[in-house]
Amino acid sequence: MYMKKTIAMLAAVGITAFSVPNSFPVSHAANVEFRYTVDNGTATITGASGVSDVLDIPSKIDGLTVTDIADGFFMNSIGLTVVTLPDSLVSIGKKAFSNCAELTNVYIGSGTSIIDEQAFSACPKLQRISVSPDNKVYHSENGSLYKDDCLHIYAGSGQAVIAPTTVSIGKYAFFGKTELTSVEMPYGIETIGDYAFAGCLSLTNADIPDTVTSLGNSCFLSCTALDAVHIGGAVTTIPDSCFHGCTALRAVHIPNSVTSIKSHAFYSCDNLVNVYIPPSVVDIGSDALGRKFVIRNDDVENIPNFTIKGTVGSAAQRYASGMGMLFVEEVSVTRGDVNSDNIIDGNDATMTLSEYALLSSGKTGTFSDIQRKAADFNQDSTVDGKDAAAILTYYAQISVN
Repeated sequence: MYMKKTIAMLAAVGITAFSVPNSFPVSHAANVEFRYTVDNGTATITGASGVSDVLDIPSKIDGLTVTDIADGFFMNSIGLTVVTLPDSLVSIGKKAFSNCAELTNVYIGSGTSIIDEQAFSACPKLQRISVSPDNKVYHSENGSLYKDDCLHIYAGSGQAVIAPTTVSIGKYAFFGKTELTSVEMPYGIETIGDYAFAGCLSLTNADIPDTVTSLGNSCFLSCTALDAVHIGGAVTTIPDSCFHGCTALRAVHIPNSVTSIKSHAFYSCDNLVNVYIPPSVVDIGSDALGRKFVIRNDDVENIPNFTIKGTVGSAAQRYASGMGMLFVEEVSVTRGDVNSDNIIDGNDATMTLSEYALLSSGKTGTFSDIQRKAADFNQDSTVDGKDAAAILTYYAQISVN
């Protein structure tokens, strides 16, 4: 079954095993025994024993220049907290330091030009990656690893603030950061890579800016605490398994820019019981919405009482009919456009604040159902000061871009 494959893939936060060469030399340094292979007169580190909390890899072993760290050979290192890599090192392989639960700090030298996206994946306590100022390919910004304007690997606190110059979030950038609770994405980000936030088990919300044009496959896979999602107005495709297994998800905003919702995009989102799908969507993949895996039956079923809201004759209605789901006709609402003048500006924020003042004083609000939906900018089913502030922020962003 599809869900079984996903559970297997995410077991131990996506860690898999790598084969070990049959034989290799051993070098001793400060009570650490390094294992390595030799290729063209240089050494590739393939493992070490005797490592406690600090790993300082030398630039030379037995007279050989250390240039590479092989795939997966330091992953699952119990107790490892600090890693220092030499200037001679050229490449760091796939999952080289993955799933090091206590790793907090990494120093990367000047010569490193290849770092696999998963080299430090699933290291939840990683706080800082420092890079030599002489490195020509990578640099550190706010403690995270960057390659040009792409956030390559995130390191930092559970409340992530991404640098304002960031244009893309790379594949696996936040993968397995189980202590991440929130992330602030700047206006200007254009792409979010495959599995970028997969396995971020404590992440509660995701507000994807309107500058984002592309979401990667499985980019929020198994974010089991994710409660609400706003998808920005430049996204055209919600890709395969984008929010697969986000079991706490209860609210999602799908903009009119979206034309395709791919297979398993919202699969096993158990608490997502109703979704508005705009008429712009012309393609909905298999088990994309309202479906979940039920262990007791070892089968896939509809989520109880799941309702699709949309336009009569649309792909949304056809999908609901084909899956035996309830369909309700609903008029499209532009989030933030409270006065329905096709402009989101300070007037909409003022109206939202006035409505909030009435409601908070115990009086009956004056908004129509459409106005309430438009004013609920953060999609939390309430109209309050947060919505007014968010509308003003959005207005400021679009005014300068």
